[in-house]
Amino acid sequence: VIAGIVLGPSVMGRIPGFKDAIFPTASLPFINLIATIGLVFFLFQVGLEVDLRVVRRDWRKSIAISFAGMALPFGLGIAVSVGLYKLQDDPSVPFSSFLLFLGVAMSITAFPVLARILAELKLLRTKVGAITMASGLINDCTAWVLLALVVALLNSSGGIEALWVFLTAVGYSLFLIFCVRPLYRMLCVKTGSFQNGPSPFLMTVTLLIVLVSAFVTDIIGVHAIFGGFLAGVIVPHEGDLAIKITEKIEDIINIVFLPLYFTLSGLKTQIGLLDTGVVWGYVILVIFLACFGKIVGCTAAAKLCGMTTRESFTIGFLMNCKGLVELIVLNIGHDAGVLNDQVFVIMVVMALVTTFMTTPVVLWLYPDERFTNSKASSVIPTMVYEDTGNEHYCLVTMLNRVDAVPSMIALLRLLTNPVQDEKAKYQMNPKIDIHVLRLLELTQRASDVMKIRDLRETERQDTILSVLRAFGSLIGVDDLHTRLDFCPLTGYIKAVSDYSVRSGADMIVLPWPPTRQIPLIEGTQTQSQMETFGVTADRQKYPMADVEYASSAFSISHTALGLFIDRGFGDYQDTRSLFEAFQIVVPFVGGPDDRAAVLFALRLQSVYPVNVTVVRLETEP
Repeated sequence: VIAGIVLGPSVMGRIPGFKDAIFPTASLPFINLIATIGLVFFLFQVGLEVDLRVVRRDWRKSIAISFAGMALPFGLGIAVSVGLYKLQDDPSVPFSSFLLFLGVAMSITAFPVLARILAELKLLRTKVGAITMASGLINDCTAWVLLALVVALLNSSGGIEALWVFLTAVGYSLFLIFCVRPLYRMLCVKTGSFQNGPSPFLMTVTLLIVLVSAFVTDIIGVHAIFGGFLAGVIVPHEGDLAIKITEKIEDIINIVFLPLYFTLSGLKTQIGLLDTGVVWGYVILVIFLACFGKIVGCTAAAKLCGMTTRESFTIGFLMNCKGLVELIVLNIGHDAGVLNDQVFVIMVVMALVTTFMTTPVVLWLYPDERFTNSKASSVIPTMVYEDTGNEHYCLVTMLNRVDAVPSMIALLRLLTNPVQDEKAKYQMNPKIDIHVLRLLELTQRASDVMKIRDLRETERQDTILSVLRAFGSLIGVDDLHTRLDFCPLTGYIKAVSDYSVRSGADMIVLPWPPTRQIPLIEGTQTQSQMETFGVTADRQKYPMADVEYASSAFSISHTALGLFIDRGFGDYQDTRSLFEAFQIVVPFVGGPDDRAAVLFALRLQSVYPVNVTVVRLETEP
């Protein structure tokens, strides 16, 4: 959006000849056509995110918050429309249409952007996140219905014609839901798309439905984007079908089509029109009323529904997020002639301010879910390792790569499935609690947010965790816990650390790909130990990402941590040949890390009769 404004007349457009060279007038209709097609598919993607199952939990609170979050901003939008209509000074635009459009624009909540913010702040699966998502979903759907009514009024010459257009749009919506949706579901069953993902034939039919639906709604007299939205709503969510369809189309939409659309939007945005004190006064007034209406309305409703003050304000500020949906609505109004260039710029500034303020304010208001774990880990004492003998032992590991699964399964089998052997001096059957954490990268894709919303189904269908659960049941592991979560790549180590705190881990084992060498981090015990062997670090050999990963991993201080380097450990199929084929050597210099390594080796020996050799290394005086 900002790039579009920079490319427009506000910045780069001031360069003589820039617009004629980069965006010649003859090319704009073709760019607009491609951008409109992209917008139709973006609204189809938004429709795919609409899952009515979100509303079932706390539906009374959600409906109350959504209603309050629309009624008050709608009323304030109608109030401010009086002054903005005089500022626009265009009698050709009916005041009734202008009034309704401003009311809808002020009451919008951007559901896709809201879901993304909740996912990044780790609030999506909390009570606040669930209620906000349900309220945002109801708000968004209601706003699209009202916007369809406004567009019908704009495209008609009288009240009866507008009513006919609106009722025809409603009838087409019902036709899609009650006639097309069952047939589409039958096609999904016949092609096996619920089990195996959307087939090529199903994707062909789906894209045809989107284009035909957009064509029909455009003929009816409402905008083509409503057809794309309705086509997304009728797609069933069983078997994560909506998520799998989103994964197939989202990249080209978000990388090619949407930037093109918002570039065109930026070309219409002339910041230079904010050139008087009166206009800036309206900018401040519109921003204040938009924030006041959403925040006060949603906060008051949440408080009356029994939520705490902090939770209520958090919901209020989250619902105040306008995002891309608001800009789409404003562009529809501008293209229809309801808003002139000056009022359009005022509303765009309001949309940007309300979107940018959401994340920092929510972080300040509701930091609990994000920072509680880090605060808890900061008060944990320095590493102290003690041999627990036959007592409970908790191990946490992270599995993100398929090639690390065989070696980790072999290691877990060693720890949990003791072999009775007459050569062993003693046998133990310790109770081991194993936690396997599967972290997936949280990217800019909408499908990631959809997976987080339905995390239980996502975890159930995850291949790696399914293999581990089957393995655990086969060897009789009772205490095997699996968890799937999403976070940025830079937050993987922190997520593992926080999870180990919550689970009370005695040790963390992180698999290290066999193709990598271990980078020696300056100033760590690992570096001093390796230098004792005569090995020096050559930092030029290691990619910076590997160095940062190892450095972050060894910064965990509340429990023991080890990097598990696979050198064919998972290739053994027979357990007896496995423990007969290797022995354990522990280089020992001293310090808590080495003591933890010795205790881990002794624990392996207590389960399997293998030789453990501790090599005591002493530095020369």
